[in-house]
Amino acid sequence: LEHYTNKPDCFRMGAKSIRSQCGEADMDEEQRVIASISMTLCEIATGNHYSIPLECHEFRPADPDSPRPPYPSARTGAASQCVDALARSTQFWSSYSGYLREMRKWWLLNDKIQLFPC
Repeated sequence: LEHYTNKPDCFRMGAKSIRSQCGEADMDEEQRVIASISMTLCEIATGNHYSIPLECHEFRPADPDSPRPPYPSARTGAASQCVDALARSTQFWSSYSGYLREMRKWWLLNDKIQLFPC
C-alpha cells in the first residue's frame, strides 16, 4: 500500500480512500469494488494510447484539492456497468481483478500499521 501512496496523485487518492473504512471489522464489498475500479482507472490513465471506458468516468479518484469525496455516490448499478466495461478488455480486466484481489489485504495492512491514520 505504501508503494501506491508514493505514486502520482491518482494512485495516492485511490490508496488513501482505504482509510474511509477505519474501525470496521471488514472492508465493505461495494467500497472494495469501487476502490479497485479507481486504481484500475489510474493505471489506464498512465498509458498514452488507452482511454477510460465511458461507463467508468465517474469512478476516477478525486483531485486532492477537490471538494468532492474520493469516491462518487454513484447511481445504482454504475459500478457493475463499469466492471462490465472493464471486462471487455483483457488488459483492463487483469488490472481490475488484481486490484480487487489485493484490496482487502491492503485494508487489513492499513488497519494493523496505520499507514493512513483514521
